Amino acid sequence: MRRLAFFATIVFVLILLGPPDSAFAKEPVVIGSISPLTGTNAVQGNDMKNAEQLAMEEVNAAGGVLGRPLKILFEDTESRPKGGVDAAHKLVEVNKVPVIVGAYSSGISVPTGEYTNAQKVVQISVASTSPALRKIGPYFFNSIGLDEVIGTELAKFAMEDSGAKRFASITVNNPFGIGIEIWSKAYVEQHGGEVVTLVRYDERKPDYRAEVERLFSKKPEAIFFTAYGTESKLILKQAYEMGLTPPKGWWADYLTMWVNEVIPETADGIKGLECGIGFGRYDHYRDAYVKRFGKEPATAFGAYGYDAVWLVALAINFANSTKSDDIRKALFPVSRIYHGATGEKTFDKDGMQVTDYYVRYITKAVTDTEAGKKKLTFAPYKK
Repeated sequence: MRRLAFFATIVFVLILLGPPDSAFAKEPVVIGSISPLTGTNAVQGNDMKNAEQLAMEEVNAAGGVLGRPLKILFEDTESRPKGGVDAAHKLVEVNKVPVIVGAYSSGISVPTGEYTNAQKVVQISVASTSPALRKIGPYFFNSIGLDEVIGTELAKFAMEDSGAKRFASITVNNPFGIGIEIWSKAYVEQHGGEVVTLVRYDERKPDYRAEVERLFSKKPEAIFFTAYGTESKLILKQAYEMGLTPPKGWWADYLTMWVNEVIPETADGIKGLECGIGFGRYDHYRDAYVKRFGKEPATAFGAYGYDAVWLVALAINFANSTKSDDIRKALFPVSRIYHGATGEKTFDKDGMQVTDYYVRYITKAVTDTEAGKKKLTFAPYKK
């Protein structure tokens, strides 16, 4: 079935895009992108930018949109809500784009989505997962599964694998972190366990020792861990220095949010989930990314940005229009046919993903023989 879906996608793409036109004498079709190119989540944001650029180049190599080249204007959210809203205002009010791809973090996508929806401009979030996104409105879409899916799957993994009954949770204090907290806690309680401590941390603090002490205060067996790159490095470092380790382990969602940024020794043996990797046309995406940028994708989230750009390009051609309302309507039929780097991409009636795919992973600190120092890797986990 996967092979049939792949070939169906190729045929669909060729029909919609039409024959290549290397001349591209016409004005480009311009869309926008907002991602954290600086700040706490710059690693993730620049990976997303690369992936979206790769998709744009593939679209143009296949003939562009409406016989014109596709162009993406990239704006920086600075890893904060105000930066994201400012970027969205510029793209909508100055550049007059009909579509914005992004952002990363529900704490940014909620306010930017509310703004673009009010302006009747399509926005497709790439790496935001709060259930609050479902309520934004008809011009807001999401290319990744919501917290209700991964929060449940993370808790299921932890309970099945560890046998723990007493959990604690530390999450970023924004819609994303709170969503993970709510759904993981609900699953634990529904299956005979308890979450004895809930800690919500604020971003960009210089010290998290107080939060770490509270996290371990009621002696949990296992801990759910949701953190962005900069904060994850400090939280894990301080817990390690304080000699605090949950006896049945740390359990984390979205390992590639932080795996490239933490001190390897402090994160060795963390188990968790990652999305999108290894499903659909991911191998094509990864190989094309390596060829274009000379390195592996840094996170799982770039692949969702890649798929979002392709969905927009196909919707423009399907609608035969660059008007936001026409693109919005076309995204629903296009999503049911497109088979992406992250698998099936069907939108439900609210513009959210019908499904998503997760793999269980474990981290391991290993010695990089060339560099002569430790690095953190992760691999699929089987008990």
